[in-house]
This record gives sequence, C-alpha cells and structure tokens, in this order.
Amino acid sequence: MSRARITHRHRALLIGLGAVALLIVGAVAGVALLLSGAYSTAATKQHFKVTYRLLELGLRYSVASNADEIHAPHSDRGGDVNVGQACYRQYCQQCHGAPGIARDGMGRGQLPSPGHLSQSAREWSAAELFYVTQQGIRMSGMPAWQYRISEEGLWSTVAFLKKMPELSRAGYEAMTAEGAQIDCPRAAAERPYTLERTKTMMLQYACHNCHQIDGLVGPVTFVGPDLRGWRQRGYIGGVLPNTRENLVKWLLDPQAVSPQSLMPDMELAEAHAHDIARYLFEES
Repeated sequence: MSRARITHRHRALLIGLGAVALLIVGAVAGVALLLSGAYSTAATKQHFKVTYRLLELGLRYSVASNADEIHAPHSDRGGDVNVGQACYRQYCQQCHGAPGIARDGMGRGQLPSPGHLSQSAREWSAAELFYVTQQGIRMSGMPAWQYRISEEGLWSTVAFLKKMPELSRAGYEAMTAEGAQIDCPRAAAERPYTLERTKTMMLQYACHNCHQIDGLVGPVTFVGPDLRGWRQRGYIGGVLPNTRENLVKWLLDPQAVSPQSLMPDMELAEAHAHDIARYLFEES
C-alpha cells in the first residue's frame, strides 16, 4: 500500500474524529448552558433570528415530507367550506385570529406566535395544511385535532383555510351568521385497539400532565395518583373495586363516582375510555 494512500486515510480518519469531537463538545456545551440557567425560557424573550429560521425551515421540510403521501379530496363544495368555518371558529380563531379579528389573549401571548393562516393557506398545499391540522406541531402550542375533529371536518377546515384569504371581516362575519347552527363534526371514536394509537390518545387527553404512566414521557408530576402498576390496585378513587368495567365508568364521569375527587371530566369518548382502561390493565 502506498504511503500517499495511508496518509490520505489518516487524514480522513482525523477529519472524522475531529467532526465527532466537535459534535460532542457542542452537545456538552449545550447541556451546560441549559443546566446553568443562563438560557431564558421566558415567553417574553424572542428567539435569536438564526434559531427561528432554523426551526421554521425544519418545520417546512418535515411537513412537506410527511404530507407527501396525503392526497387531498375535492373539497370546494360550499357545504364543506361552511363546516370548515364552523370548525375554525370553534377551535382555531382563538389563537390564529380571523379576517379583521385579532387573536385572543392566549394566542397573542404565545412564543412562537401562532401564524396568521391566511398566509399559510397561500403558501402551503391542501395536503400540508391537513397534516398540520391533524397532527399538530410539537413544542409550539399547536394541538393535534385528529382525536376531536373527524377526517371530513379536517378536510372541511382545509377547504375554509383555502378560502380565507379572499374574505374580509364582513365576509367572515356573514359566514358566521349563516353557519351559526353548524357544528364541527367530532372524530369517530371506534377504531381497532393498538398500543401506539392509545398512547398517542392518552397524550392528547393530557393524562401525563397529572399522572405517572408507563410508556408515556412527560413531567414528573404527582397531581394525580401514580398509575404505574395499575393492575395491583385494589380500588379506583378509593371507592370502586379495580375492574376494567369500573375503570371505564370512572374515566367517563369521575365526579359522579366520587364528588370529592379532583379528577375532572375529560369528555372522553366511550371507546377511548375502553382503550385507556385496556392499556392500564395490560401495560401497567
């Protein structure tokens, strides 16, 4: 083997080792910065411009990649648009505003600030809008609506978004008046049970915000009882014997079972309550 080839390999090895070292040093420096408390997590402190641009670019590429297999149906019928406006009015207007209508205080106080969807409707395809509305955006405050709005309702919302850039405030308010009796269709609850779907569902109901649950990553919280090792429990809420049927009853209306409990009514669909009960009995 020639000396030149050996030298070339050594150089490539050193470059590779140097790149790995830089990554390690960068990771350690990032962890040190976070643990020092010097990095502000306040919503009153804006991101650095480069941070914002990188996050925005990552979002665009992620959405485009994941929406690639989604095929938009023909959703230009007036009924779909009116249903979509009802969904938008109920679930989106508070954070994103509407033509001539400001966001609510919650929407104005978030960072990153929820975008005005008239521009998103111009720049993003129907499939991309559907993906974001259905799946949400992590660490942005944008929820996933797939467990609350039906697929038809989601596509109707996309149809309305595509129409929204044409609307004035008067046009939006006219649609509101005409569609006052229209309800946003709720998601169908009955689907075949799967482990991953049920974990996602529990995250969407924010179960992990109050409980420690096997398989869910979340805050170390003890607002509610620890649900790990659920099968070993004798009673539910100190009242009902711990059976799957009683757990479903509890999940659907905990205050009716025990008025002293701090467990709120999470407005679970009955099928979702059955899935969560199955998860706790089989996986905890």
